[in-house]
Amino acid sequence: MPTMQELEIKTGRRVEDLKAGLLALEQDNYILWEDKTNLRDVVILEGWDRNQKIIMPAGDRERYFREY
Repeated sequence: MPTMQELEIKTGRRVEDLKAGLLALEQDNYILWEDKTNLRDVVILEGWDRNQKIIMPAGDRERYFREY
């Protein structure tokens, strides 16, 4: 996980905005962030959007399970 300073530089957002975003992710149970003083201990619980639907063309679903 990058440091708060690295996130600030790479995203162009203020530290307050980054912390608010991380707190929102924690509240929605996407991450676990026990030690709020650093980002080193952030644990990602879900790395994708829960409402995202994956649409596969017909036949691809079966091919996926046969080939991978």
